[in-house]
Amino acid sequence: MTLRILCLHGYTQNALSFTKKTAVFRKCLKDIADLVYITAPHIVPIPTLTTIEERQEDSLENLEPEAVPYGWWTSSPEKPTYKGFDESLVQLREVLEKQGPFDGVMGFSQGASMASLLQVLLERPHLSEIMKDCTHQPFKFAIIVSGFEPRDAEKMTWYTNQYPVLKAKDEGSTTDKTGEQEGEEKQEHLHGVQGASMHVVGRNDVIIEPERSEGLLKHYSFKTPTVLYHDGGHYLPSNAASRQAYKAFVQGFV
Repeated sequence: MTLRILCLHGYTQNALSFTKKTAVFRKCLKDIADLVYITAPHIVPIPTLTTIEERQEDSLENLEPEAVPYGWWTSSPEKPTYKGFDESLVQLREVLEKQGPFDGVMGFSQGASMASLLQVLLERPHLSEIMKDCTHQPFKFAIIVSGFEPRDAEKMTWYTNQYPVLKAKDEGSTTDKTGEQEGEEKQEHLHGVQGASMHVVGRNDVIIEPERSEGLLKHYSFKTPTVLYHDGGHYLPSNAASRQAYKAFVQGFV
């Protein structure tokens, strides 16, 4: 059985650039998984253009396709609400329902945070008006590379709320539209994400510091997360040990 993994790029990247940046990752999984890359809906400012004048004079027409910067939302420490998040979620739901089903999701940086939030919402679709009647099943796993907790207070509650444990249909329980379950057996409860996860953390990452990535781990306590540390910075490592770790993790869901 070949798995299907939805891949979400980082801030100022796009599907084309992320496909190139993850060539080694894709190659090491080629016998067990197909990777599907999509581009976020929002064009965002180019980080190297620091002044308003530079941004006004710049033209996206002068950029190669893989250099056009996209993001899943915009925010700042002063304005932590995620502007554009709902539009991204609408797009992701459409991808899930038209191009799915997907067994898992992989994301880098902002895309990793979005992947984690999407994992939560597929487990608890009642949390979002956009996702409440989504027909896609929860992901079996997520690969979170340089991920982080959301600054947006509403999104943070999606991790801190208490939820009933989801059970497979063959275990004799069902899940209704509110996220509650029916069954004779008393349900256990959990906080955060129920699905499996692998977290990739760069010890020398100065964009998303290791402490920020580690902060997301506490929301994955139901199934002990796999954590891969590397000595590099803000990127997906591709050395032999990392390749073996990716394949071993994903192989467990074939």
